[in-house]
Formats: sequence, C-alpha cells, structure tokens
Amino acid sequence: MDGHGALTLDHQKAEDLAQEAFTKLWFQWRKVRGESPEGYLRRIVTTVFLSGARRRWSAERPTDRPPDSAVDPATGQVDDRIALRQAMARLSPRQRAAVYLRYFEDLPERTVAELLGCSVGSVKQHVRRGLDALRQDIDFATPERLASVAGREIA
Repeated sequence: MDGHGALTLDHQKAEDLAQEAFTKLWFQWRKVRGESPEGYLRRIVTTVFLSGARRRWSAERPTDRPPDSAVDPATGQVDDRIALRQAMARLSPRQRAAVYLRYFEDLPERTVAELLGCSVGSVKQHVRRGLDALRQDIDFATPERLASVAGREIA
C-alpha cells in the first residue's frame, strides 16, 4: 500500500477525504498557522474518515471476490499490497485507522490515541485486534512486514 487511499482503501474516497480535510483546515487557518498545521490536518483527516465510516452508504456493496485485475502475478509485492488492501477492508473503521496510523504513518501510540480520541490502552486493543484479524487473512501481517509493504522501515 502506497499511502494513497490506504486509510480509505479507495483512491477516489481518499481524494474526497483530502479535499474535505483541506477545506476544513482552510477555515481554521488563522488559528493553526503558527502551530502545527500537519498535526491539525492529520486530526481532521482521522475525524472525517471515522465520521464518514459511521455513515451508511447503500450505493456500493462489498463482495467476497475482488474484480479481475490486470496485474502480473509474478509481481509478489503487488500481490502483497492487494492482499493487504483486501484484509484491511475487512477491519472495523477504528481498527483500520489505528493500524494505519501506527504502522503506515509510523506514529507513536500516544499520538494515535489523541487522533482517535481514545486512551492509549484502547489504541493497543484496536491495533492488537486489527493485527490478529490481518494475521488470520494473510500470512505476512507482522508489524515489520506491514511497514515494509507500506514502503517504510521500522527503526
């Protein structure tokens, strides 16, 4: 997963999420321009994503089988990313956000807790349950492997 749509699992939804987040940031710019706009924007993205995940959308329905893809099966890394995207889609929105922020954005648990508006213990629980679910779906779902598939190395 390359980060573009990794949280929403859909490139177009990611673009909509980014547009809505930047719009909200623009209206608050006078308040945050001297502070940390990146942290404020990350908080907006997380909040907008989670509030959108709570809304029911009836126009699209998930399926058990993804559509056929024009991907060369010999490309293992692409296969890993596809498997990870499909497995992430089966997580709850809070689990997906916790796993994404922790391992794809490489944020500390305390920061993830602040972004999700919960305790560090809740973050640990969401991440643990998310990783357990990912491990059931795919054989490479370790924190190190997730970071590698995401294109980052864990220090």
